[in-house]
Amino acid sequence: MSTEQGPANPHSDDFDRQLRDLTSGSAGAARFRELSAEERANQAAKRRPGPRTSWRNAAKARKLRRPVSAPGRDAQAPWRKRRLRVVGGSSRRPAPGGRAARLRYAAKVAGILVGFVALLIVLHLFGLGPR
Repeated sequence: MSTEQGPANPHSDDFDRQLRDLTSGSAGAARFRELSAEERANQAAKRRPGPRTSWRNAAKARKLRRPVSAPGRDAQAPWRKRRLRVVGGSSRRPAPGGRAARLRYAAKVAGILVGFVALLIVLHLFGLGPR
């Protein structure tokens, strides 16, 4: 291992000279200056944004900033793919809370219940159900 001193380690006389310069005040301008307490307080006041918001409030604000479109268009998701219509089909869609929507929902619920009962019967036939 080498014991030579490189440029990163100044000789003892260079170090002593720099130390004397610092203590006597003849070292020149400082390379950096620490801010006073008042300056740090002013910087902190400038940097401080408003009160922090939760992710839920930020999402609500983002939703409210979306532009409002014409009544015939979907303002919530303009990037969503539009459903293709059948040629010659009806251009009028039923209202979301209309009778057709309620019947469709009831049919889905009934279908799920029928499927669950059928699964129970099949499992019982195989001997896997309750006894």
